[in-house]
Amino acid sequence: MSNAAATILLIEDISTVQFFVRNALSSLPKPYTLLTAGSIGQAKAEMAGKFIDLFIVDIGLPDGDGIDFLCEAAVLQPQATAIIVTATPSDAHRERAEQLGVVQLLSKPIKRTALCAAICKLLGWSEQSGGDAPNFRATLSGLTPLDIVQLKCMSGASGILEFTNNQRSGRVYFEKGNVAHALLLLEDGTKKLGYDAFAEISGWQAGRVAEVQDGSPYPQSIRTNWQSLLLEVAQFRDEMNSNAA
Repeated sequence: MSNAAATILLIEDISTVQFFVRNALSSLPKPYTLLTAGSIGQAKAEMAGKFIDLFIVDIGLPDGDGIDFLCEAAVLQPQATAIIVTATPSDAHRERAEQLGVVQLLSKPIKRTALCAAICKLLGWSEQSGGDAPNFRATLSGLTPLDIVQLKCMSGASGILEFTNNQRSGRVYFEKGNVAHALLLLEDGTKKLGYDAFAEISGWQAGRVAEVQDGSPYPQSIRTNWQSLLLEVAQFRDEMNSNAA
């Protein structure tokens, strides 16, 4: 990236915010190309056939949720990093988003210095050395199912994410920012439900994820709040890996 301009895609439906970001980015230490979109549909059209280095995504968009867009972008643009913009972040949400490594969470009104610092960090640009020092970059390809679920929960959204891994398929159901149910289809045609299903899906290292529409009723098989659930499952995965080693 040291010899090429970074491509940044801003997805924001408010024109004044678009103007502010465009103006703020003019002080970045290295060359870049800024693409803008006012909706998820426009963003998909803008990034078609292009190599995106960084997404700046508002959570609330006219035609959907910015978190859902990032879940899809993790498959379509795995080399990219992301900044999430929201009007109502909590300290816990900000801390957990930054723990992902590939995602920064900024609150509105956006501060110019914070935005430029986040961009430099995610793109691996070193302002102290004039931008020439090589840096490692985390990318969306590193997002695990747990990371994606965390992003979805942080948005406070409801809906269904379907994960596929080889011949296996599972769904995670969200209600107002919490995981309410999980379903895993096994190779023999049977199913796993609830925590066991969620724990297995969370350990998948590769595959695809997509939001699906399904109005069928489902049981509330998981009642733990999302922070506790993700912590418990992460600890479970660590113990499993430790025992295997």
